[in-house]
Amino acid sequence: MLVIVTIVLALSCGRIYYSPIIIFQTLLHPQSNPAAANIIFNLRLPRIIGALLIGAGLAMAGCSFQSVFHNPLVSPDILGVSYGSAAGAASAILLGYGIGLTQLFAFVGGIIAVSLTLLIAQILHQRGTLILVLAGIVISGFMQALVGLLKYIADPDSQLQSIVYWQLGSLAKVDFSNIIAVLPFLIIGTIILFVLRWHMTILSLGNQQARLEGINVDMEQLLIITASTFLTAATVCLSGNIGWIGLVIPHIARLLVGDNTKETLPLAAVIGALFLLIVDTMARSLSAGEIPLSILTGFIGAPLFVYILIKKKVQLN
Repeated sequence: MLVIVTIVLALSCGRIYYSPIIIFQTLLHPQSNPAAANIIFNLRLPRIIGALLIGAGLAMAGCSFQSVFHNPLVSPDILGVSYGSAAGAASAILLGYGIGLTQLFAFVGGIIAVSLTLLIAQILHQRGTLILVLAGIVISGFMQALVGLLKYIADPDSQLQSIVYWQLGSLAKVDFSNIIAVLPFLIIGTIILFVLRWHMTILSLGNQQARLEGINVDMEQLLIITASTFLTAATVCLSGNIGWIGLVIPHIARLLVGDNTKETLPLAAVIGALFLLIVDTMARSLSAGEIPLSILTGFIGAPLFVYILIKKKVQLN
């Protein structure tokens, strides 16, 4: 219900305000108000759908990674997805490509980063979540250095601004064609996580306990990591890097329904979608210019996370 109400408010708010009555009239009869129909269908509606998909995807990826890696401080970019996507997008911007190819490069960059992380673990002939986390830190550092190099050689008058804005996150360039392009990856990732969410709670108890319960730990961890990577890479290539959602939202869901991932995962998806929709509406309504999303998610997410830590400490005492 909150999501539906927020969607109506998001359609209404912006530099030009439309009352909910006008919104419903325009949705039912677009020809009655062509100017409003153009703004609603071509600008606001794609952003709203994009915000819902991205918020849900990042929250589900964060919830899954925290279960698989047995670490409540893990976020979706733990395997280098975000920095790999940023490096891919920056490369496309330097080459002068348009938004479509930039998003494609971002998606491919994220997949390459995770592939390198998994390759390092395979070369070292070690299994387990710790080696994946360490390899992810290495690849993230390398991709971050690559992004720094690309920013250094970028044209400061045009390309550098686009790269920085991409890193800070924005839904300004999202349209229906972009959404349709990444929708298969979002659907595949979501289906895999929903099918395996019954086992995530057991996986979060440790590999030994999961094996005693008859779970193929290696196979299911790989499937969950792959699905979460699809979700993260697809969302990053739509909007750029958006922080805090994958870290904070799963904790909010756990505070509401407990640690059972069967219930936490779908609730985290709904809360993540609602959270990013509110943040994006604020980003395009609070000022004449558009505020990058990571700035707002940081200002909102950091105090929320501190509150969650205090709340959990009180419960432990």
